[in-house]
Amino acid sequence: MAPLRALIIGPGGAGTAVMDNMKADGRAEPIAFIETRPQRREELAAQYPGSLIGDGDAFEKVLAESKPDIVVDAGPDYLHSEHTVAALQAGCHVLIEKPMCTSTPEAAAILDAEKKSGKVVMVDYTMRYSHPWGTMMAAARAGRIGKVFYLGGFYIHDMYDWFAPDGKSRTPWRMHKDHPQNVLFGGGCHGLDLMLCIMGDDPIVEVCCYANKMSDSEYPAEDCFEVAMQFASGVVGKIFVSTGCNRGDFGRMLEVYGAEGTLVDGKLLRRDHEPEELAQPTDNVQEGHGWNLTTRDFLDVIDGKKPNEMNTLFGARNTAVFDAAMQSMREGGAKKVQWFA
Repeated sequence: MAPLRALIIGPGGAGTAVMDNMKADGRAEPIAFIETRPQRREELAAQYPGSLIGDGDAFEKVLAESKPDIVVDAGPDYLHSEHTVAALQAGCHVLIEKPMCTSTPEAAAILDAEKKSGKVVMVDYTMRYSHPWGTMMAAARAGRIGKVFYLGGFYIHDMYDWFAPDGKSRTPWRMHKDHPQNVLFGGGCHGLDLMLCIMGDDPIVEVCCYANKMSDSEYPAEDCFEVAMQFASGVVGKIFVSTGCNRGDFGRMLEVYGAEGTLVDGKLLRRDHEPEELAQPTDNVQEGHGWNLTTRDFLDVIDGKKPNEMNTLFGARNTAVFDAAMQSMREGGAKKVQWFA
């Protein structure tokens, strides 16, 4: 069978990792690209002769002319919904680099387009595959700490080099003058996704958010968020995001407290027991980003080999929680979450 044809939007870090893993897998191959950087377009033209390559304004044209089977959207967060809906209407499966989108109406539009298309949409919440965070998530879901009463999700990431004009990892779209990346959606989604996986269908009903921009980062919007949340069951949680922190590394992602134990930093802690280092599974969790595992699972879902466990319902719920949090930040007070069932 011929490989599925893939259009890659944003072949940077995540986009390149996915397309390279598709090629290595053999079930899909990149045949078209959307890329804003001229130098990167030249590299792609040399690496993939005959492929269609367009700049940031050429998506509709490249989509129509390349006729892909798959669209991988690793472009700017604020365009995810627009691109995904168009791809679904064109009959494509879609893999979306997190976050799925940045507003509740956008999430609803994706769900509607997906239902009408009958195609697969997966959201790449790659920390599910990353040890120890994915390992801790699995331990909580397996009941290792009993009934959960508190969860904390974190995105503590010194991103100075992503935002500074001379930063070695500078990503221009994150600093867009009209649409800078919202780091609550773009970073906080990791911890929140792990929390949502643990809690299943227990809705988050209310959130309250505070935020500031007091760092020396070049980032033009709030870069520190604290979000408190209440689940319908009475469980409480929080999300803490800081991308302006001065620490030079990447902090923890998850902590979970239960009646029979606590999960912190890859360890199971229990009263009157020595701390237990959680063993890393060998099949679905690895060190670092799990883009290779995302790619494998996405293609397996398309092939009907497994259910879609990183589906749009998780993406919509994640988006709705942070949409309510942003409303709380702007207006003050706790806000209800429009929960997607």
